[in-house]
Amino acid sequence: MGYALVLALPPHPANENVQRIMVSASNLQEPEHDADSDTQTPQGSTVLLLPSFTFVDSVQSDDVKELVDCFIDVPQSSADGKPANSRLSYRPCQYDYVVLLCSHKRRDARCGITAPLIKRELERHLRPLGLYRDADDERPGGVGIFFVSHVGGHKFSANVLIYRKKEEQLIWLARIKPEHCEGVVKYTLLQGKVVHPESQLRGGFDKQRGLTSW
Repeated sequence: MGYALVLALPPHPANENVQRIMVSASNLQEPEHDADSDTQTPQGSTVLLLPSFTFVDSVQSDDVKELVDCFIDVPQSSADGKPANSRLSYRPCQYDYVVLLCSHKRRDARCGITAPLIKRELERHLRPLGLYRDADDERPGGVGIFFVSHVGGHKFSANVLIYRKKEEQLIWLARIKPEHCEGVVKYTLLQGKVVHPESQLRGGFDKQRGLTSW
């Protein structure tokens, strides 16, 4: 398959032990395969699990149950970051931050128009800080920015999702325009603060502080 998936896994607002799953198409690039190999098999999709920051490679439709059983539907205390009895290939996500931009044109054309502009503006502010990582940059840390399909809701739903690995936070922002990107990088991405919470904050979670808001 020529596409990848992102699974965002915020805890359930009423019970932190119950996880909710959002599956979204993304422009994540799959790892390269040896084109000269004598044993070519269907490559499947690359899945990024959030907030665990884990890549699972070559996932096909028949692997979904194993993916859920071994990587998602397990108690955090016993998972210890390592899936049990899984044949699926996985690896840690090297980024310190992941930014997902809604770019779905069919559900709301505004996201499809503004997402590339927001990405370009975020890159402009991240590069001087040495934080931007493109698809070919394998340095650890930094920020990975990806387009995703519609994340649900109406025209005022979140269009920028920011995952902060070390802080174990997810911040969902709405109504973000290119002119807001400097503040998003300086305050939200690096400090976990929202510049205009009354109009732009749509939800998120903070695992270290035990906070969830939807």
